[in-house]
Amino acid sequence: MNAAVFRTFVAAIVTSNDEYLFNDGPEEQIARAVAALEKFSTTTPLRRVDGRWVDLAGFGDAPIHFEAADDRYLLLSQVAEQLGVPIWDACKWAEHEHQWAIRDQRDQDEERGDGLLGYDCLRNFVDLKLDFVQDNPEAKPDANGKRWSDYGDWLISHDRLPAFIMVSPWGREFMNNTMDHFGHTMRKVWGDKLNDLTAYRADGTPAPGVELFASDLTEEEALRKARRGPTGGLDGVA
Repeated sequence: MNAAVFRTFVAAIVTSNDEYLFNDGPEEQIARAVAALEKFSTTTPLRRVDGRWVDLAGFGDAPIHFEAADDRYLLLSQVAEQLGVPIWDACKWAEHEHQWAIRDQRDQDEERGDGLLGYDCLRNFVDLKLDFVQDNPEAKPDANGKRWSDYGDWLISHDRLPAFIMVSPWGREFMNNTMDHFGHTMRKVWGDKLNDLTAYRADGTPAPGVELFASDLTEEEALRKARRGPTGGLDGVA
């Protein structure tokens, strides 16, 4: 993809965080982010997307910025804002997930045993290498007593959205919304094999594993429930 497209995309992010720039000025940060996108695109070619959005299971929505093969990429800060997650916490989550992906990729490469490096596990996150800082009253004070949090921004694949929603303030309600649909999916994928598992009812008596994934809803009803968003039906959810 043309570097000018990446630059336009990143410049908008840097401009929106202009008062929070940390360590480097806007041009240095833009150049670093463009380089990160170009490097990622050598193994996962990105195409710019405009005017398309992803529904965050009813808890908000966020625009798609790029796509590659079957992946669609959103800006983590925009997803975090919709879900009520502080961007510095979102970045810590992304860093942790990316570290696990590196480990998984290493294991996969070793199992393949051909000496080549793969990228299948590394396509879900793109660290834009941006460096911002904001005052944060909840942060631990530094040596000078200042409370602040540093952060950046990432591209995140739409495949990782459920995992991110789970760590958001809506995690419990999202889990409640999706359990029936999850049950339908498990029965569809595993079928009679679930009967080989042993589950336990609330009273401690054993039951066929398939009971773990029972649902009174049809598959269509379960899908609507999974996408319904907040209902306010769970304690601690506004």
